Amino acid sequence: MLDDSTPYQSKRELAVAKVRDAILAGRYRPGQSLRQVQLMADLDLGATPAREAALELVAKGLLVHESNRGMRVADLDEARVHQVYSVRALLESEAARLSARRATDATIARLTRHLRAMETAFAADDLARLGMADGLFHRTLYESAGNPMLLRLIEQMWEQFPRYMLWQRPARVRQSLREHAEIVRKYARRDGAGTAAAVRRHILHGLDAFEAILRAQPPIA
Repeated sequence: MLDDSTPYQSKRELAVAKVRDAILAGRYRPGQSLRQVQLMADLDLGATPAREAALELVAKGLLVHESNRGMRVADLDEARVHQVYSVRALLESEAARLSARRATDATIARLTRHLRAMETAFAADDLARLGMADGLFHRTLYESAGNPMLLRLIEQMWEQFPRYMLWQRPARVRQSLREHAEIVRKYARRDGAGTAAAVRRHILHGLDAFEAILRAQPPIA
């Protein structure tokens, strides 16, 4: 049962979320062909919500529709990834700066708890929990900035790339955990500039790792 705090979602919105999350979590890979009936079967969707979700995600760039090839997951290329991460660095560092100026003991405790959850999930090789804890960490940080419009722009950037690719690289995850710990240290001091710089480094190091992955991948046939 939904409680009063749970936002209502239409069938279309739920379908969009299911398809989007499947792409971002790696269930559907870049370049993979998809059909509406496959989405319906895989994600337990009706025909109309599946079609509407596909159309919306084509508009957002996560899916591509070509007359001679049908629908497929959008390919990744270095130029697009670089653009997304560059915008993320700008938006998220500013949100972190604003948030640190408003930091409370409760928010610091929540960030620390999410960091510990990330560490535990990594030790257990639980990528799903790792991704969830990472998302909660960043959402907690940016929600506290007190600027809902900025948060919405950040969320749009999160929807532009499959996060699972970095979670599968243990060396990058270990580096990322150290970066999250540095963000918490700066934030706990209410150091706006320091927190912003730590977030920017974290995102740009992620960009470096993502670009290295893309350069090492064989071309999609």
